[in-house]
Amino acid sequence: MEKTTIEKILDAAIRAPSGDNSQPWRFDVTDDCSSILLYNLPEKDDSYYNYQQVASYIAHGAVIENISVAARHLGFSINVELFPNSSNIHQVAVINFRGEENFPVLEPLYESIFKRSTNRFRYQSAKSTIYDLKLLVESVNAIPGVVSHFVTEPNIINKLAKAFMINDSLVFESQAIHGFLFRQIRWNREQSINSGDGMTLDVLGLSWPEKLLFPMLRFWQFVKLANYFGLSRVVGLKCWYNFRNVPIVGMLCVERTDRVGFIQAGRAMQRVWLEATRQGLDFQPLVGLPLLFYRGKVADLSAFPEKRQKQLFQAEARLRELLNVGASEELVIGFRIGKTLRAGGATLRKSVSIQS
Repeated sequence: MEKTTIEKILDAAIRAPSGDNSQPWRFDVTDDCSSILLYNLPEKDDSYYNYQQVASYIAHGAVIENISVAARHLGFSINVELFPNSSNIHQVAVINFRGEENFPVLEPLYESIFKRSTNRFRYQSAKSTIYDLKLLVESVNAIPGVVSHFVTEPNIINKLAKAFMINDSLVFESQAIHGFLFRQIRWNREQSINSGDGMTLDVLGLSWPEKLLFPMLRFWQFVKLANYFGLSRVVGLKCWYNFRNVPIVGMLCVERTDRVGFIQAGRAMQRVWLEATRQGLDFQPLVGLPLLFYRGKVADLSAFPEKRQKQLFQAEARLRELLNVGASEELVIGFRIGKTLRAGGATLRKSVSIQS
C-alpha cells in the first residue's frame, strides 16, 4: 500500500467520536504500510464515565469502523486482530490490509465520515422528518455481538426522555464529572486549534443566554451554590424537553461485557451514525448513562448520594422495560436520531504523522 493511501485511511480514522473529543488513541504504521497498530492512551480520558477504559474502547471501535469503511472505499479489505499483545495492555488492535489494490468499491458511508457530527439541539417531530428505519437497523446488524433496539412511538419516547434526563443533572452534581467536562472545554477557536481536541461552546447545543452563563459554570463553588436554586434540575429538564419529541431513539446492547464487546458496540454505533448522516439526519449519542449503569455493577457509584444511586438503578430498570431489553443484554450506547433546525458545530482533530 502506498503511503498516500494509508494517510487517507488515517485521516478517516481520526474522525471517530470519543468522550468529550478526548481522542484517546495513537497509531503506528509498519514500514511497508501494510498494517496499522492502534494503541489506547488512558491518560487522555480520565473521566468518571471511563471506568476500566470502557468509553475509550467504544471510541476505538468507532476508529476501527472508520478504517474499515475507508479501506473498502480505497479498494482494500482488512483483518482486525484485537488485543494481540498480552504484554502490552494498551495495544488495542493490529489492522492488516489484505490483498492487492483493486478497483475501489462503492462505499456509501465513506463521505459520511467527514460530515458526521454530534447535534445536541432540539429535534423536529417525526411528522416533519423523513428517514429509512430499515437501513438504520441493518447498519447495526452488520456488526456481530451487538443487539439494537429502536423506538419510534412518541409516547414511549417521552417516557425514555424522563429516564435519560438524570444523566445531564448528574454532570452538575458530581465534581468528578463536572471537572473533566470543563477540562475539555475550549473557550475560543484559537485555543481549540492549538489543542486539536476538546469542545467549543458551539458544539454543546446552547442557546445564547446559556452561552453567556456557561463560563461561570466552570467554577465548582458557583455550581454548588446554583444547585440550591435548582440548576441541575433545570439542566435535566432541558434534556427532557429536547428529547421528548425526537423521531427515533435507539440503544445498542452487548452480551459480552469485556473489551471486545465494547469495541464491537463502538463499531456498531459508528455504522448507525454514518448511515444516519448519509440519510441527512442528525445524531446525538447518549453514552454517559449506560456507562454509569455498568460502573454501578462492577464497582460503585460512591460519587453520588444514595438517593441518586437508587434513582440510577431505577432509570436502568425503566429503560430496559421501555426498550424491551433482554436480561442477558448490557446497555452500552443510547442515541437519538432526527432532524434539527440548527446545525451542530464540528470538533477539531489532531493530525496523525506516520510513525514506523
